[in-house]
Amino acid sequence: MLNKRGGIVPDSYGLSLTVFAQEATQEAPVKTGAPLKLATTGAYHAVKCADGDQVQLVAKHTVTDPDAPLGVHAYGFSRNAEFKYSGAIEVGDSVVADATGGVKVAAAANGTFVALVNTANGTVEVLLP
Repeated sequence: MLNKRGGIVPDSYGLSLTVFAQEATQEAPVKTGAPLKLATTGAYHAVKCADGDQVQLVAKHTVTDPDAPLGVHAYGFSRNAEFKYSGAIEVGDSVVADATGGVKVAAAANGTFVALVNTANGTVEVLLP
């Protein structure tokens, strides 16, 4: 192994997340290596990519239950961060800075993705490019 050239090493993956695979069942599991995309149905939800979809996530292991945590490698995002927010905001929105040191919904998609809205704390978790 020490003399292997090329190939993918764990450091190549970048951001790792824990999500919930909404389509996972015993009959149709989400398998290791499956290409996934983020869904707007809830906090950190992911679904299998359809034909032509951009791959945003890749499953690290197999899950057979939509409520089971699934580790994924995230592509197109380099970090996730928590911010205070102003105005109405939903999972899947893009954000920009607001005048109070937090974030608000962006007028147009910009590569950010709200993955969780915590209304009790007034914060959002955002995936950043």
